[in-house]
Amino acid sequence: MNVQAAGTQTLRSGTQKIGTRTGGTRKVTSIEIFTQERKFRSKQNVVKPQPKILTKVQELRLLSKLEKAGLLSLLEKNGVTLSAIEKSGILSTAESLGLVSAAADRNTPTALFILSALLLIAGPAVVYFVPEDNAAEIAIQVIAALTCIVGGSAAYGSANLLSNLQK
Repeated sequence: MNVQAAGTQTLRSGTQKIGTRTGGTRKVTSIEIFTQERKFRSKQNVVKPQPKILTKVQELRLLSKLEKAGLLSLLEKNGVTLSAIEKSGILSTAESLGLVSAAADRNTPTALFILSALLLIAGPAVVYFVPEDNAAEIAIQVIAALTCIVGGSAAYGSANLLSNLQK
């Protein structure tokens, strides 16, 4: 397979002779994107297994870090214990709403990042577009901005935590 183009010649050995005066050669690499029938190769889907969230929590020693930070003792002083959580039915409610399975879904961090961006943009947008003619409109601006900032920050933090746990 010899091809002549502007003083260059492609050889069968996979090297390319450059010009006639320099005498240099270089290795040529090609990537096949068509099959023999001139059709695009189909993309091979690689299915990743579901992440093991609890194993990653254990590897990162997150509960130990919470204990060292004093958050677990603070929760216990305020009456929030594992037995109280179990009695209240929070875990079964979270499972029925799909929150536990969403933590293992690989698309959840991306959705949370998008939600956080939308909320963090919506807060200033409300302040900009809502007029300031009376006290009620100013109150709407303050409440909407604070809600968007808190919600956007929480969504960003959750997305970051989930993406780290799913690695």
